[in-house]
Amino acid sequence: MINIAVMTFMYRGNIDKGELTHEDLVKLCAAGGAKGLEAFDRDFVDKPSLLPLYKKLLADNGMTMPVIDLITNLVYGNAAQKQKGIDDLRRGLDICAELGSEIAHVAGHSPVEGVTLDDARNMIADTLAAHAPMAKARGLTLGIEDFDPSPTLICSAADCLAILKRAKGTVKLVFDTGNFMAAGESADRNLPLMYKHICSFHVKDYGRDPANPSRRKAFPLGKGEVPNAAVLAEAVRRGFSGWMALESLAGEPPRKAIPSDLATLKGWLKMA
Repeated sequence: MINIAVMTFMYRGNIDKGELTHEDLVKLCAAGGAKGLEAFDRDFVDKPSLLPLYKKLLADNGMTMPVIDLITNLVYGNAAQKQKGIDDLRRGLDICAELGSEIAHVAGHSPVEGVTLDDARNMIADTLAAHAPMAKARGLTLGIEDFDPSPTLICSAADCLAILKRAKGTVKLVFDTGNFMAAGESADRNLPLMYKHICSFHVKDYGRDPANPSRRKAFPLGKGEVPNAAVLAEAVRRGFSGWMALESLAGEPPRKAIPSDLATLKGWLKMA
């Protein structure tokens, strides 16, 4: 069975400005048919009072937080950088466990001066594999994604697969439908290559910026160039069962973007 979640990091600014409350956000997602939320662990690190608040809001609205995005860089050039990455990872795993999550999506990796990209990918794989027993003890699956802020490190299919292979089955893939564009690739072509590793999806839409065709721009779902309909249809055909998270990046007001994009996503998945 496929369930839909909504990623929340893009609405922090709306909340900070008083345009939206956390209660409003959760209710808006639930009303649109989402069964879960996907937040950054840093939200709860920066403001610990959000942990009990979100436990209550999720319970009150019949929702869960199946995936949390753990932001850390597991690439290191010295012992201090290595320890910092590990400390952030372990802290994030504790937050996942506190919120009853299923998947710890470990993102934020970036190149470090003096470290080759191959060595960097090995560092990510080895550190995650070493922490797989800790994650399992907390009921968690570890995941990486095709991460477009680091297009030369961990965005192409080949680079993600290199990490997954090195980790020997201890790490899965959060398949982001839009981020492959940063590596000059397409999600519909990469899905068959990577399907057996997928634990969840991020669904977003990018296209060429009309004002500067050499640049990408985020669009509402269905308005850009990401072949989301084809990717999701193929995932359904293959029998995917799990979470697909809406990632609305077009900058529209949340009260417009969330219902509209959820309706589009549910349409692709043929959900009522």
